[in-house]
Amino acid sequence: MKSKMNYPCAFIRKELHCAYDDKDIFGTLYIPDNGRAKHPAVILSHGYNSTGADMQDMAEEIARSGVLAYAFDYCGGSTRSQSSGKSVDMSVKTEQNDLRNVIDMISGLDNVDGSKLYLYGESQGGFVAALTGAEIPGRISGMFLVYPAFCIVDQWLSMNPATMTEPFRFMGEMTLSRAYYDGVPRYDIYKHISSFTNPVLIWHGDNDQVVDISYAYKVKEAFPDSDLTIIEGGGHGFNGKDRQLVRDGVCGYLKAHAFS
Repeated sequence: MKSKMNYPCAFIRKELHCAYDDKDIFGTLYIPDNGRAKHPAVILSHGYNSTGADMQDMAEEIARSGVLAYAFDYCGGSTRSQSSGKSVDMSVKTEQNDLRNVIDMISGLDNVDGSKLYLYGESQGGFVAALTGAEIPGRISGMFLVYPAFCIVDQWLSMNPATMTEPFRFMGEMTLSRAYYDGVPRYDIYKHISSFTNPVLIWHGDNDQVVDISYAYKVKEAFPDSDLTIIEGGGHGFNGKDRQLVRDGVCGYLKAHAFS
């Protein structure tokens, strides 16, 4: 479906890795080809068993709007990940560490305006982005959260870790371990995100069978400056007009605020 919004800017796609410690994070830069020396930037975080490539449509439209985008694969975050690491070592904690290092790298690029840096995240990636952005509110201008998986804490801490002596399949084909349980936050996540006072845009379907919509209302209430869009009939994962609604919302906000 073609966007209803008009973003004429061409863009350049470039592979860019983020290396730290023994990690190698694979990612793709989408750079607006508009003659600007520096660009506002959005870092995109994928969901559980997803990859940066699954957000290519979002990254491309962001770039067409004149804002640089970077979509990457979390280490061990998917059976299709091109980054280093195994899924049995992955957790919310390790993904937060990946994201912190990506933020440092992107904000330090010569063609990025570090004062206009935004986080975008879907599902688990939205949860990770929200927690991480709240740690550094002075560095993040705003966040876009799409069905953020704030259910993770309740879901995982209700499990019995004694049963996690061996790796196990979770939600399909991906294999996790006790490391995931150990990496779940043990603090008040809603109090934590309340420290982020810059704008937050949230999208959630009212028929989401993975992350109940009640979590979206809690997230909206916790963030001091937030807007929640309920997708009627939407599940966990948007397609067609629902996906386009998010793309238009993100790019419309950036066009109105990222260049001021």
